[in-house]
Amino acid sequence: MASKAPEKPSRRTQVERSHAMRERLISATICCLDRDGYAGTTFKSIVTEADVSLGAPLHHFATKAALMEAAATRLIQRLYIELGKAFSGLASSDNRLTEMIQIGWSTLFNQQETIALLELTLASRRDTELAEVMRKLGLAGFDMLDNAAKHYFVSRSSEDPVSDYFVLTHWLIRGMTIDQHLLSSSAAPDHYLRLWSGLLQGKVAVKPEVVAAPPKPKRWPSDKPSP
Repeated sequence: MASKAPEKPSRRTQVERSHAMRERLISATICCLDRDGYAGTTFKSIVTEADVSLGAPLHHFATKAALMEAAATRLIQRLYIELGKAFSGLASSDNRLTEMIQIGWSTLFNQQETIALLELTLASRRDTELAEVMRKLGLAGFDMLDNAAKHYFVSRSSEDPVSDYFVLTHWLIRGMTIDQHLLSSSAAPDHYLRLWSGLLQGKVAVKPEVVAAPPKPKRWPSDKPSP
């Protein structure tokens, strides 16, 4: 019996090729943000990193802001997925509060996604269009934090919502991430996270009956470009 000739791989559709190019440009943008910062991330540096023609970004993204929005959305999605996986194991922990704070630090600190997002956040101070993008994505971020906080913990005082303590925790971790390269000791973040965790023990209590992972946040960054 004659051997069957190998089937030729099917050609990708235009939609598939367009999606692949968008992903390539987004990945290149994230690399450039991490390596060169926002100011150094130009269309030229992006196309060089992506190894595509100079006109490729303009065909898929009309402006630099549109490309930054797509990159920021992808960054947020990646971080949420990683945090979600990490938070899902908290239900079986004997010390959820300390572990949740440590997870936030270990998952976010020094990640390419976090560094790139910080570059965009700082740049948005002088770019109103970018600021609106980051504000929208930030609301989705606080939704996830709020969900997890209310799912696992309850405030010891009716005057102080449990969510507020975790907003402060988020800002603490983000601030330490920004200053990490300036610290004289690599042990400093762990010291202050333990200190903060100890202070929170007197403010929030664990819900002992919770055994499931927190629900997905209502607001989730969309891959679809803004109109």
